[in-house]
Amino acid sequence: MMSTHSEILILGGYGNTGRVLARLLLQETNVRLVLVGRSLTRAREYADELNNRFTGGRVRALYADAARSETLVAALTGVRMLVVAASVADLAGQVAEAALATGVDYMDVLFGARKLASLRALEARIDAAGRLFITDGGFHPGLPAALVRAVAPQFDQLLAARVGSVIKINWAALRFSESTMSEFVSEFADFRPLAFEGGSWQRASKWRMFAPTTMTFGAPFDRQYVLPMFLEEMLALPLLYAGLRETGFYVSGFNWFSDWLAAPVVLAGLMLSPRRGQRAPGRLFTWSLQRFSRPPFGTRLKLEARGLHNGRWRAIDLTVSHADGYFLTAAPVAACLCQYLDGGLPASGLHLQAHVVAPQRLLEDIAHMGVVVQRKFV
Repeated sequence: MMSTHSEILILGGYGNTGRVLARLLLQETNVRLVLVGRSLTRAREYADELNNRFTGGRVRALYADAARSETLVAALTGVRMLVVAASVADLAGQVAEAALATGVDYMDVLFGARKLASLRALEARIDAAGRLFITDGGFHPGLPAALVRAVAPQFDQLLAARVGSVIKINWAALRFSESTMSEFVSEFADFRPLAFEGGSWQRASKWRMFAPTTMTFGAPFDRQYVLPMFLEEMLALPLLYAGLRETGFYVSGFNWFSDWLAAPVVLAGLMLSPRRGQRAPGRLFTWSLQRFSRPPFGTRLKLEARGLHNGRWRAIDLTVSHADGYFLTAAPVAACLCQYLDGGLPASGLHLQAHVVAPQRLLEDIAHMGVVVQRKFV
């Protein structure tokens, strides 16, 4: 899996996701890294830690603030790719502009409709510049549609492909920045309870909260209630696979307090003041995650694929899981970047991670990194 020498800049390289991503890239490739953020001290400390762990002195640290484009442009000089692992979804357009200005490729580990819209507004310039931009990286978004693509060749006709998630994290052990808390809240504003059912995209009614769908995820999570959560990567699946009648991404809850008390307060705050109402609700929601989340901890995605093969019914369950949610976020990004460094991805254009990667290789690579990948016929 060792990939060719290059240099990648990770914005937020000392954060929860960035730290794991940096370690995996050094472990799996010959890449050189630049760790960047608003705290040069923290960036240098983690760069030193990595250089002590991995040979070759392949990591350096620089200061850059995504809100100050000139600092990011200066840091990007001589870099091949910018990876955005910081909570800067509201600045995605500005960060992408810096990548275009310096002639580097781009990948983000961000979620949000406004982020995606800002990148699509630059799509013509991305194409004209011959740059590769990959968005919606991570495990959700990032993996659900890739899981479907991985198993689809095993069906003559894929009829149903539902992906569900369990995210049970020991939030109390994590460190959150103010921007991360705000991004938590902004994701509520982008939440759309859409699923493809009966051959069309349908919005779940408000009453579905009181009679949610359930999925079985296996021990230790067993059966969980889930709600549909629209991901852009799922939109293309009915177009790719004729006959697909049901697909979508479904997310389980956090804990009783966050789901039933904190989340409604966050939504009310966003309705009353979409821009100014994020800080206090964000703190409340983060506090509820840290105070009320209980073991067992772990993160798991499960695809339930159903269809026909040689005229007979076939059912396949594909599960990916890891005890650390940030590891499961970083590993698919690292695997995607391995394909990028090896020249296995398109040379240019704006792409979603779930659709730009070779899905089977991605699964093999994340399994090599330590993600548990299980496939079974049911």
